[in-house]
Parts: sequence; C-alpha cells; structure tokens
Amino acid sequence: MNGALLDAFSCDVEQRLLVADMFAGGGVIPLAAVVRGHQVYAQDLNPWPATGLTAMLALPAAEELKAAADALEQWAEDETKSAYGTLFSNGSKALVSHTFRVATAECTSCGQRARMFPHALVTLLTRKERGGVQAWLACRQGHLFQGDSSTKPSCPVCQVVVDPKANYTPRRSITCECGHIDRLSDRAGTWAWEVVLVERATSKRRELDVPTADELEMANAERWLPDRSLGDIPDGQETRVLLRHGFTSWDQLYPNRQRVLLERMLERTAKCHEDPAVVRAVSMAVVGSTEMAGHLSRWDRYYLKSYEAMAGHRFNLTTLAVEPNVWGTAGSGRGTVLRRLNQLVKAATWLHARTGRDLIVEGPLQTSGKVSPMAECDVRVVGGSSERMLLPDGSVHLALTDPPYHDDVQYAELSTPLRAWARLADADLSAEAVVNAATGQLVDDGAYEDLLTRIFSEARRTLRSDGHLIFSYANRSPEAWISVLGALQRSGLRAAGCEIVHSENETDAAKRNVRACTLDLILDLVPVGNRPLKQHSPRVPQQTPETEFLLAVSRTFLEVGQLPDGWEDGFKKELRETDFIGQRPQ
Repeated sequence: MNGALLDAFSCDVEQRLLVADMFAGGGVIPLAAVVRGHQVYAQDLNPWPATGLTAMLALPAAEELKAAADALEQWAEDETKSAYGTLFSNGSKALVSHTFRVATAECTSCGQRARMFPHALVTLLTRKERGGVQAWLACRQGHLFQGDSSTKPSCPVCQVVVDPKANYTPRRSITCECGHIDRLSDRAGTWAWEVVLVERATSKRRELDVPTADELEMANAERWLPDRSLGDIPDGQETRVLLRHGFTSWDQLYPNRQRVLLERMLERTAKCHEDPAVVRAVSMAVVGSTEMAGHLSRWDRYYLKSYEAMAGHRFNLTTLAVEPNVWGTAGSGRGTVLRRLNQLVKAATWLHARTGRDLIVEGPLQTSGKVSPMAECDVRVVGGSSERMLLPDGSVHLALTDPPYHDDVQYAELSTPLRAWARLADADLSAEAVVNAATGQLVDDGAYEDLLTRIFSEARRTLRSDGHLIFSYANRSPEAWISVLGALQRSGLRAAGCEIVHSENETDAAKRNVRACTLDLILDLVPVGNRPLKQHSPRVPQQTPETEFLLAVSRTFLEVGQLPDGWEDGFKKELRETDFIGQRPQ
C-alpha cells in the first residue's frame, strides 16, 4: 500500500520527492520511498528502530557482509558443536536445534510440584500438512509419551485416557490432582523449568525426542555463566503479565546457555570485519535473534516452529517454552543468527540492485541537532520525538507515516529486551505517542491529543504549500478518534480525503476472532490555505459493521480544518450507536 501511495503521489509531482516519516518504526515506508529514488527523512523516538533503520538503509555490499558472516560462522562452528552437538537416535551426527522446557510449580493447596503442560498435544512429529498423526502427548499429571493424535490414547504411565484436544491451562489456570484450581500466577513463587524434549536436526533431517543424559547436561551445565545483566523488568501494560508470573529481570527470559552464547557472539561480531558499517549490520542481526527468548518463545505444535517472544505485539507467556540453537541449523530454526545473516546478504543484494549505488545515509542524529536541508543526502535518520524535526520549513513533499494506534501496541515495553542487548535500554521514551494506563503515560484528559498536536504541527511546518500528510489509523475507541481528529484540526491541517483499506490483522492468526480492527482508514491532509481542493471519500460496495463505523468517522474527518465547536459530543454519540462498538467476537 505504501508503494502504491508513493507511486500515485509521484504522478502529480515531476521531481524527486522528499518523503518524511515521523513514526518510522521498522522502516517499511522509508524503504519503499528510497528504492523509488526519493529522498527520505525518517524519525523515531525509540533508538532500537532508529539504529536498525540506519543500518538497513546503509547496508554495505553483499560481498562484504558475506565475508563477515563467513568469518563469524568459522568461529561459531566449534561453539555450536560444544553447546548443541548430539546424535540422532540412529547414532548419526546432529545438532540440537530446539530445546523444550515445561514450567513446573507447586500447588498452593497440597504443595505437590507438577509439570504444567499447556495442552495435551505437545507437538506433532511432522508438520500438519503432511498428514501425520504421531505426536508427543502429555497427560494431566505431566507424563510425556508418543501416541496417535487422531485417537484418545491412554498414558502408558498412569493409564489415564488423554484427549489430544484438551487444554490444561484454560484462562491461565490449572487443576491439581488434589482438585484444587490455581491461577498460574498463584504459583509464580515456585516456578522452575524442566527440559522435556529436544529437536535434533541436520540439513536433511529433523527428529523430536526426549533428551538424552548428554543433552540434558549440555542444556543445564554449570559452565553457562552469563556476564551481562539485562536489567529489571519495569511495571507496564505489557510487562505486568511477566511480573505476575515471577519474571523480575530480563535475564530470566533466557536460559543461561542462550545468554552466554549470545554474549560471546556479540563479542566476536565486533571483530568480524574492519568496516564499522559491516560490524553494525551484523551486530543488529545478532541482537535481533534475541527476540527468540528461550523461556518465552512458544512452539507451534502443528507446524513445528517457534515464535518470537513478542509475537502479536504481546509478551507471549507460555508454560512450554522453546530455546533455539542461537547460531541455528541448516534444517530448522526461525530467527536464528544464521538465518538472519543469510537474509542480510540477500537484502544487501536486493537493495543495491534497486538503488544502483551506495546510499548516502546520515544518522542516527539526535533532535538536539541543527535544522538543515537534506542537500545531497539520500536518507536522514533521527532519533527522538517528532515534536522537533531537523528539516527546514516548507521542504517536504509528502509526510507518509503510520502512527501508533492510541494504546494498542506498547512499543517501548516490547522493545526493551532488544534494547537491553543493544545497550540502548537507558533511552528516555516517556514522550512516546502511546497511552499506557499501567504507567499513567498520556492518560490525563487531553494529553494524547496535545502530544499529537505538537507532532502534527511540526509535520505541517515542514510541508510545502502543496504537500500532503497521509497516514492510516484504526481504533474502536471513539475517544482515540476524537484525539486524532482534534489534533489534526489544531495543527493547521485540512482534510483532502480518506479511503478504507484492508489491514494486516485479517491475515494475523493472533488477531482473528477477537476485537481487533480488520480495516484501516487512510487519512489525507494538506496545510490550511486557499488552494482549491476536491475531496475524495470512501466507496464501499458492501457495508459491514466495521465499514459503517469507519464511514461515520470519515464523514467527520472530512470536516477537519473547519470542525465546529462542540463537534466531539455528536461524533462520540454517532460512533457509540454503531454495531461495531458493541460487536463481540464470534
């Protein structure tokens, strides 16, 4: 969609555009703009995406990255064998690609410690689409055994019939053999982790099995002594689930083996190449792998893969966590360093093919720097609040961005483990344009709107008289929409038009059948002035409760620039009367 917007805008402007993104995040918009030959100004408060974006758009030649990756792989070979070397059940050589741990804890009534498997079906032995039914199953008492997942087999230890469809921790609660029901958080003080399965792999074979004595020793060896402290977990809207369940420091998200190997790999990365740009890119790849936290990454038991600890923009607390082989194996392992380095080389090849040259990239600069023209620079990346942008008045053709959706995603909290590994955790992110009820950030009446007003006003300052501000927004909350529209009105902008588009949530498994929005409203604005303006508005062939809601929003949005006093009450009433507000998931 961003590419289509850029292409459409370019049809009316016969010159190289200066495109600004005030909430750059992972850099999707800046990347789409730069490969089309435009100048890019990208800014984000959070130093993790700002640093990553600088590294991405300034990628050195693929050959240099490949040389650094090869050097790191030579070093990693011995480390990997020492940490994960093993044998398949037939005696042939393999590496442990994943180590499965189940949480154990004591019942608060009888004191009995038990394994807390989340489901009876722990994992299929082959991916679901291959039609296999053999699986590792667990009974309610925590005994693990192989069985046919298309039937209801009996546990070979206690003879209890096991329904493979059973959920043992519904709504994060668990029932003890004594009959007592605990919340998982009730047992937080006695949580421990026990290795129960491993996946062994080579480039041609994968095998899921119970660990051997040697594999248990490798996983739990006392030689894994981390040096770095990642810091305490602060209270917050997303971190509270971790705190409730006994996690108090970011260190605890990672088994010691994973932490030690990450520390060693980061130390080695600093010496992998003489070019600082290469070292920076490779280091970002290694730090990026830390999102696969071994005490928080869950396993997809049907498709045999692990998920990021923050997948779905939430900390994914689980009682069956998967530690990856940090370097990775040829046949298995999402998000490992090996896979990230391979993708990094491919990305550099693609970027250089699209741009035809090395880009001139500034940054990441700080907002305390000097306002100046972009001149011959291709990309300028700035870290800090977009309440102040380092661009002259009237210089931007198109401000194309994707701002935070009120309180939907707590970017600062979710990025903290990554920032801790990157030594960026001390950054002050209190100016983040996200409402956080747990910390009190922007919860006061008008605070969210006031911050958006300052940011949108700064964006308007940088816009040319014929420039546009375009962004997407989605939220069920009438109050969130009132803040956004009110901020746009106060910023000296007027509505040029809007469109309804499908959002990524429709294909996001974590957000299906919940109250997530599946449509976005694209908002198009220009500076207030006397230039003739023909507005465009959504054309919806088939109405649904969500499109009805967004059409109601769009009618008021089209008045931005000349909204009457007191518009908020009628707008809120209209939205609250739509079926979408009261709709419950199916």
